[in-house]
Amino acid sequence: MSMDTNEPFDLAVKGRLALPGASTASTGWMGIQNGRIATISGEPLKAKKILDVGSHLVLPGFVDAHVHCRSCLDEGITATTTAAAAGGTTTLIDMPFDKPDRPVNTSARLRTKIADIAQEAVIDVGLYATFPARGPLDEIAAMNEAGAAGYKVSTIEVDPVRFPRIPDGRFVEAFQEIARTGRPVAAHQENQEIIFSEAERFIADGRTAPIDHALSRPAVAEAEAAGRLLEFAYWTGAHLHMVHGTIPRTFDLINWNRSQGVKASGETCLQYLLLTQDALTKMGGRAKCNPPLRTQEDVDGLWERIVDGRIDIVTSDHSPYPLYRKETANIFDAYAGIPGAETLGALLYSAGVSEGRIGLNRFLELVCSGPADLFGFAHKGRLAPGMDADFVIFDPDATWQVDDARLHYKVGVSPYQGMTATGQVESTWLRGSCVFENDLVTGAAGGGQFVRPE
Repeated sequence: MSMDTNEPFDLAVKGRLALPGASTASTGWMGIQNGRIATISGEPLKAKKILDVGSHLVLPGFVDAHVHCRSCLDEGITATTTAAAAGGTTTLIDMPFDKPDRPVNTSARLRTKIADIAQEAVIDVGLYATFPARGPLDEIAAMNEAGAAGYKVSTIEVDPVRFPRIPDGRFVEAFQEIARTGRPVAAHQENQEIIFSEAERFIADGRTAPIDHALSRPAVAEAEAAGRLLEFAYWTGAHLHMVHGTIPRTFDLINWNRSQGVKASGETCLQYLLLTQDALTKMGGRAKCNPPLRTQEDVDGLWERIVDGRIDIVTSDHSPYPLYRKETANIFDAYAGIPGAETLGALLYSAGVSEGRIGLNRFLELVCSGPADLFGFAHKGRLAPGMDADFVIFDPDATWQVDDARLHYKVGVSPYQGMTATGQVESTWLRGSCVFENDLVTGAAGGGQFVRPE
């Protein structure tokens, strides 16, 4: 690419650039001006500051499309975005089920949260909205106008106020409204009748060990709910995005429906690729999440669908809780959720690229360009002229071990404790400014911005 080098850029980065569509990274230069990538060049660039990272990779900033900043009030937006920055994530999408009893289901609440982001976020944040289980649906259009990235709903009741079950008739009505916005509707897909019945039976039988959490939430509960939601999408024209799929069949259903013209996409989460239900026996409530961890056969099947493109993106489903909420005598009393915002990119790279399962470009599709495209973040997810200068300096050869004590979560626990990985985030840059370097988060609350779909 030709360019005028008479005027220096704000920043020029030299390294192995992971460019869109390239199977491997190649040494080059990236010129940054006013927080945006101005040019990509094979020739040296003039700049006020030169960042030469040698043989290290220059990756796009990761985009984590499934995060719960306010599921635990001990964490919040600042703590979560701090941890995400340390993990190479420069944009996340936060879920709408805020505590205490403040679901983002009106345009007023959405605008209030946008204002909170401007004060509290270290990295950029997009926002899901939701809608109540009953009442008018006028706010769907209003929240779209305010900048909602999508709408999150559930087929199972987690909390009657914050996170209610949406009745089937309500789904059809709401899907019709959401279809008019063009935004995705994301669903937690588990059959409530099956799960509640199984939990009641397990408790009555005294089966309350950690492994019983997984056994009481069988795969059929996920598959049935997924099929039902896909039918709603077929008949309404809504774009259904299936979140945290844990079994291969969920993605087979998504892809078959896509072949029939249904607007559908799907994500799995890091924990479903790295852990099996055996982790519940080994570490108890630390490994409890909903939907639950599955078998090794399921893990292998998910990786097969990662490789062949049947899974669109990978997310963290970051939902942290302190240890006293996780380590209970009865597993059904333990809070469900796994902190993962800080470990998403590096651990997926290690298990995927370093282990030879996927190439670099596929990795970038899963955690960079894929989620950015899915949610309409036109200036995120790629190293290309015109994009936000969000990037990660990444050492692909560094070996490191997950250590609870070094993670930036307030809750201080991770189910990945002790896991060894190859590939490490060295620094994180948001719109041309360093927000993490040398194991220190240098970005500050208020440095992040609200991101709306374009």
